[in-house]
Amino acid sequence: MDKKELDLVARLLKEQPYSAGTIIVKSGSGGHGLYIIKEGRVTVVREGQAVATLGPGQFFGEISVLDGGPRTADVRADTDTVCLTLISWEVKPLLMEAPTITYKMLLEMVKRLRSQSPHVQD
Repeated sequence: MDKKELDLVARLLKEQPYSAGTIIVKSGSGGHGLYIIKEGRVTVVREGQAVATLGPGQFFGEISVLDGGPRTADVRADTDTVCLTLISWEVKPLLMEAPTITYKMLLEMVKRLRSQSPHVQD
C-alpha cells in the first residue's frame, strides 16, 4: 500500500496481541474482522491440514468479512503475534472508498485460491 492508503487504513486499525498457540479465528465461527499481521507468524488450517503460513504484512479473515459467512479455516498463532484488526462494518466502506486497496486485496485472494486449488483454471 502507498502512504495515502496506509493513512486511510491506519485510522481504523485496532492492535491486538496473541500468544503463541492461540487460535485467533475458528472455522465455522462468525467473522467480524479482517486481520493484518504486524508481528509474528500464523498458520491457516483447513480440515486439519496446514494450508498456509502468513507473516508480517499479510492478512486473513477477508472471506467472512466480505460475504458475511462463517470462517472457512482456523488460524493459529505460531509465535507471539500482533494483528491489526479492521471490523467488518469498517472494511466495507473502506473498500468502497479506496479501489486500489480493493484491487490489491482481490489479487492476493486470487493468488491464494490458485495456490490452494490446482484445478482452478482461467
